[in-house]
Amino acid sequence: MNAVEPARGARVIEELRGAAPGPTLIAIGAMHGNEPAGVGAARQVVGELGAAGGPSAGEVVALVGNVRALAAGRRYLARDLNRQWTADRVAAARAAMAASTAGDDETSELAELADQLDRVIARARGPVFVLDLHTTSAAGFPFAVVGRGDDHGRFSAGLPLPGIVGLEEQLEGVLSSYLAARGCVALAVEGGQSQDPAALASLEAVVRVALAEAGLDAPGDVAAARDHLTRARGNLPHRIEVVSRHEVRPEHGFRMEPGFANIQRAAAGTLLARDGGGEIRAPFDGVVLLPLYQPQGSDGFFFGRELAPGE
Repeated sequence: MNAVEPARGARVIEELRGAAPGPTLIAIGAMHGNEPAGVGAARQVVGELGAAGGPSAGEVVALVGNVRALAAGRRYLARDLNRQWTADRVAAARAAMAASTAGDDETSELAELADQLDRVIARARGPVFVLDLHTTSAAGFPFAVVGRGDDHGRFSAGLPLPGIVGLEEQLEGVLSSYLAARGCVALAVEGGQSQDPAALASLEAVVRVALAEAGLDAPGDVAAARDHLTRARGNLPHRIEVVSRHEVRPEHGFRMEPGFANIQRAAAGTLLARDGGGEIRAPFDGVVLLPLYQPQGSDGFFFGRELAPGE
């Protein structure tokens, strides 16, 4: 195993490089600073791989997304870092850093993480796979956010989780879309509720299975990790398509109705939330996704439909 530069710091959890060419897998935790389970999962699994001698081929890198927000225990400090990933915003953040005029913490985070990702992608000796590891404010189930395209579909199919398509298209500036445009196969994975210890176990299972699916050495019992994710999915569908996003702002007075899981079927007419305009109800028989139960955030909830096999 060869050493990798630059040296580890607050952002780099681990970097392991095999002697032979092969795929690269990048695991990123805490893009939102109040979601530390992804950091713990990446540190545990990639640490096990390092203790076993590292990968025989390719490279595995574990990173912290929003270092400053993680230290503060907040989703973000000034702006949601996972809404900043466009080419123009990255270029502007780099220019501000070069001129020492970064206006807020997320400008610095954006430029620093973009530079780190560029270094890893530039030295890759095969395809690059990315896991953006998250947790949710609502209780519920682990799932994957899947981009359009065959490569993303094949990679996500190896993870026995519900796959959500169309979510990235409802959001501007998410990391997975930015990296997909760079030629990476990128998945965002939600592990469960942020305060639930089961979320850490689910994200560890995701990292183990993803290493194997990417064609890299995977530590531990990968079959057991697959079984864990299969059980966690329960009777949820394999694919769900997002059709709408309910955006909220502080002045809306938005209040999600209590008790919704992060993925939950809802019949037409079900009361979902209330705001200054009154009641908000399900438009048709479908699926509620990512209901907002935390003070920071602009996504009240998403609504989707189950996809039949082959859709």
